[in-house]
Formats: sequence, structure tokens, C-alpha cells
Amino acid sequence: MKILRYDAAAIALSLAVFILFTWFGLQRSGETGYLIIEDSKGRLIYPLSEERDVVLQGPAGESHIHIGKDSARFVHSDCPDGLCVQSGPVERPGDWAACLPNQVFIYVGDRE
Repeated sequence: MKILRYDAAAIALSLAVFILFTWFGLQRSGETGYLIIEDSKGRLIYPLSEERDVVLQGPAGESHIHIGKDSARFVHSDCPDGLCVQSGPVERPGDWAACLPNQVFIYVGDRE
């Protein structure tokens, strides 16, 4: 099978696009972002770069969220099954976790 001139150009263009997306992705990976917490009372926004603990009161009891080391996670919740605690940390934009019985939703996003 012979590689044509257009095939080589398409391969080179694909490689260039891949390298650009990888480079821009690595540049953005240094940004920590913000943790947005939404519950029945409103919205709270905290930078992921600052370590802190947040306790929220919900219908099923308390939800404890730990923010630190560029991630956040539910560390305790008074809900019956504890799936929110088992879900693990949220770190990147678009990552989320929720405690449905306590009506608490956390996700990583922009400040706005």
C-alpha cells in the first residue's frame, strides 16, 4: 500500500492538532479551580487551593466535606447508605458528587 501526498498531509495535520490539544491541556492542568457546593439553602464557592472543612445541615442530618490538596470529598454524611462518602474526591472541572438524602451537590468549576 502506497502512502499518497494527501495521506501524509492528513497524518501531519492530525499529529499537530493532537500536540496542540495536549500542550494546552497540560497548561490548564495547573489551575486548581473552585469547589461549588449547592444545597437547599443556596450556593457556596471555595477555592480548591485552600484547605478547609465544611459542615452542612440537610434533611437527613449533617454532611461533612473536606477541601484540600486541590480536591474535595464527602468525609461523612448522616445519610442511610453513604454513597457520597464512597464516591471519592472531585478534582477536575466537571467532576461531581452528591448526597441525595441531604440534598447536597458538589462539583468543580469556575467561580462564576
